[in-house]
Amino acid sequence: MPTDVEGPIALRPVSRSGFPTHELIAAGATIARLGRDGSLRIFFGRGRRVELVDGTEWRIKATTVGPYIVPVISARTGLVATSGPVGGRRCYGINGRHFGFVLTPLGRVRLLRGVGWLMRRHQDEVATIDTTDVMQTNEPVPIAAALMAFTLIDHGIPGEAKLMPTQQ
Repeated sequence: MPTDVEGPIALRPVSRSGFPTHELIAAGATIARLGRDGSLRIFFGRGRRVELVDGTEWRIKATTVGPYIVPVISARTGLVATSGPVGGRRCYGINGRHFGFVLTPLGRVRLLRGVGWLMRRHQDEVATIDTTDVMQTNEPVPIAAALMAFTLIDHGIPGEAKLMPTQQ
């Protein structure tokens, strides 16, 4: 099975209960099936189950890095992808063994309004994600990077914003 996919890539719901609840679809074909989603499940629970079409199993869960709780994608063989805050608010790094991207919002992030996102490798624009959660790629993107991008867009990183004002 190829580890890189080309767009359009979308995460679509398929069921309310049972497994899978969502499917990752690239160019009209199912690439992965995902279990139930939720911030509490990912950051404080067992994580979100991911099953690739070749039978490989991953889990989207969290670990701590400094003051942050960050999502990671793990397999039985070790980490597949990690993430973390970079630069400004709602700007994230997505890293794997053979890839590294930065995910940034294209506009001002508002609570109830969608915003587009840009995935970059250095100065190269690799993909854009629109407000309907469809990723359009300019080149092949690793499956783990696409899954991590959708996870970060939906859930962010707890603690990336200052929860308490500091005295000056």
